[in-house]
Amino acid sequence: MAVATVPTPHAPRRDQRGRRRGEPRPFDFRRPTTLSREHMRTMQIVQETLARGFTTTFASALRAVTNVTIRDIEQRPYDEYVRVLPNPGVHTLLALRPLNGTAMLQLPLPVAFAMTELLLGGSGRADQPRRGLTDLELALVRGIVEQTLLEVRYAFEQIVVLEPAIVGIEANPQFAQLAAPTDMVIVASFDIKIEAVTDVMTLCIPFSSLQPHLEALSVNARAREQSEEKAALQRAQLIAHVNGAPVEAAAVFRPLVAATSTLVGLEVGDVILLHHPVDQPLTLEVGGVPTYDVRIGRMNRYLALQVGETVPPTRSRVPSRLRVVKH
Repeated sequence: MAVATVPTPHAPRRDQRGRRRGEPRPFDFRRPTTLSREHMRTMQIVQETLARGFTTTFASALRAVTNVTIRDIEQRPYDEYVRVLPNPGVHTLLALRPLNGTAMLQLPLPVAFAMTELLLGGSGRADQPRRGLTDLELALVRGIVEQTLLEVRYAFEQIVVLEPAIVGIEANPQFAQLAAPTDMVIVASFDIKIEAVTDVMTLCIPFSSLQPHLEALSVNARAREQSEEKAALQRAQLIAHVNGAPVEAAAVFRPLVAATSTLVGLEVGDVILLHHPVDQPLTLEVGGVPTYDVRIGRMNRYLALQVGETVPPTRSRVPSRLRVVKH
């Protein structure tokens, strides 16, 4: 074990685990941390969502004042985690398909007794017995834990769609073989308060089960960022090319129809009647597409067009018959 001390020039502050900044912290170089900051942020969001779900489920099931908040998320060897668990206790084994392996929700005995007391009409007092649960009490606690499975599914949806199910409840944590002693697990700790009872609840998930999905989530996020940058670049290039592209614009009168013999018989000096009212605007067509109503005017020595309203996409003008006045 190697110990490193970081001096602090200011007043000592404490991190989220309660340690003073600048105090020596143990670090084992044989077990480097493999949970990246990005993964830690993702798990933080998941566990905060889960804490809110636990609060809602417990409060509605027990009809009692309940509060669950996230305390800490850490990665540690499974053996190190199991050694500090109470015996006897309430250790619910969860299958989180399609994840490999099994997770464990550890519920403190005082909290479990408070739950059963509230379900049976009691007050959930702070002085609870120190013994294992009876079969009846175990069935009541299992029923409450089953109600939290939907919250587990909802919280992990951004990582992977789970189908959680209870596969067993162990009093002795040594019988819950989730992983090898040296395998790394993700442990989320929650401060849970039900009426007058306050304790710490934990959720343990093997890191090897979540790692592929966390990596895939990171890859997808980077791909989305790259695709957004690529789309923005393509949009800018498209705008640059479109802005410099030449297009044909024409101001057109009301459409006309004429017989072929009329067109063939046209001579120099003939006058064509357009049947276009003087007060009716012309249509500005860009690339053959009607865009604006325009009116003919004059600016200095040149004819000009004054742009009006846009042309409704549903508007169509009925063509008139072409008439020719012979010169």
